[in-house]
Amino acid sequence: MPAVHSLYVHQLETLPASARRIDVREPAEFDGILGRMPHSELVPLSKVLAAAESWPREVPLLLICRSGARSMKAGRQLAEKGFTSLYNLEGGMLAVNEAGLEVEGPGVMRLSALEVRASLCAAVQRIYGTRPPPACEAFFDGFAAFSQPDRDMLLQALDRVATRARADGVPVDFIDQTVRPVREQIAVVKEA
Repeated sequence: MPAVHSLYVHQLETLPASARRIDVREPAEFDGILGRMPHSELVPLSKVLAAAESWPREVPLLLICRSGARSMKAGRQLAEKGFTSLYNLEGGMLAVNEAGLEVEGPGVMRLSALEVRASLCAAVQRIYGTRPPPACEAFFDGFAAFSQPDRDMLLQALDRVATRARADGVPVDFIDQTVRPVREQIAVVKEA
């Protein structure tokens, strides 16, 4: 069976010019905050095999999703169908945004780190619901990190929120559902 090759954002220039960019996310994601890569085609994962029936098997395909997991699944499915030049964009649209590459779409936006910190603190409130939540500042490495966070500090804090919530018995699905939009906001933080 043909392999699905991992491709990282810094390697995009090595992709053959003839490659098609197939985004396997859902339509709301394709038009959402992370946007989409220019010249990408939306073919949701649930429809990729049916759509691919008419595609030439030898044309290179760059498979894209939010983080790289669904696109890898699509790649494996396409490899089983005889596609021979498959590339999975590792890190997906999160990595594209974090690298500051061009994205397009109606929902694309850039947020300040302070706006995202406010979203992170609101997520802590949602996660804990009626229980007293930990202070949002406790998830940062000191006052300076809380008052002037950067993308890395926000990611660390978000990881700590999820870890603490799991330890406090909050259902994992609810944690994931609550932190997912914050993770996407962190990816679109405009760096100073």
